[in-house]
Amino acid sequence: MLDEVDQQILEVLQSNSRISFSELGRSVGLSATAARNRINSLVNRGIITRLGVELDWAKIGWPIQSLLLVRTEHGRADTVSKQLHKIPQILSITKTAGTVDLVVRLIASDVSDFASILQKSLSKIPGITSINTLMVLDEVNNTPPIPTSTK
Repeated sequence: MLDEVDQQILEVLQSNSRISFSELGRSVGLSATAARNRINSLVNRGIITRLGVELDWAKIGWPIQSLLLVRTEHGRADTVSKQLHKIPQILSITKTAGTVDLVVRLIASDVSDFASILQKSLSKIPGITSINTLMVLDEVNNTPPIPTSTK
């Protein structure tokens, strides 16, 4: 379970993962060493799973983003997911309940690249029965902070 200080640390890190230990400590009322120890504990407990940077894909050559709603043959979602994971332009794969089995987030350099990925890679994966494509026009809220308390 998270205490109030852990919750505060997570809130700060979600808005600025590059903050120094001393700045973090000051903002939550701890020393730099205590802040570092708290972060290490959160990592060791599996609460913090990674720290990283967020990229603007369009600015580095990937302006096309889509969500693929994938239906699979019964019982094949895990196998299909493993094959999809091998495609470098796929950013995420989410297993779902409902009318589709997987929601796949894909980036492409242009429309012809997108079509090529669909035709040359995805269409060859056994177990996929249908793919519906949603083209992303704009991301309104890509990385909202996750509430650190359930209360």
